Amino acid sequence: MFSGSARLLRRIAVTVLGVAVLGVGIAMLVLPGPGFLVVALGFFILSLEYEWARSRFEQARTKAADLADQAAGRPLYSVFTILFGLGMVAAGLWWALDDGLPASGPWTGGSIIFSGLVVLATMVVSLWQAHQAREHGQPTPAELLERREHAEHTEHTGQQEQDGHQERAGGAATAPGSPGSHP
Repeated sequence: MFSGSARLLRRIAVTVLGVAVLGVGIAMLVLPGPGFLVVALGFFILSLEYEWARSRFEQARTKAADLADQAAGRPLYSVFTILFGLGMVAAGLWWALDDGLPASGPWTGGSIIFSGLVVLATMVVSLWQAHQAREHGQPTPAELLERREHAEHTEHTGQQEQDGHQERAGGAATAPGSPGSHP
């Protein structure tokens, strides 16, 4: 479909774009914005060319969905998230229209508005999924997440207890002549 040089140019363009979006997402993990969603988008772009990015995309997408579901499962978090998203849209409008602010302009304001809209859209989808689950008598995504985390914690705790019992029982058998064996 593509010639060799066109394929190389496409790979370079996808790599540059994917790394740039991934970098913005990583920055948003500590700055205001939908960090995990943008990280997932960066890995999605990279997955168009790289197999390793596909599994990373799935991990980031799952983490973003889990965080949104947790927020949707708690009314106070939902309200805070919606207010935060609306605040980002308002701040973006202000940044786009007020020339007196540092780095003001349509690109800066637009990116802040976009981030706020992503936060709001993610929250609306999570609330809708929780509503649908409750309406059909099924566990909400947040409840499923809590169950999974509880099962993982129980499994981890059980493994630690099992390891502790083995150590108290004398540990593993050692071969004759190996360190720790008795003559």
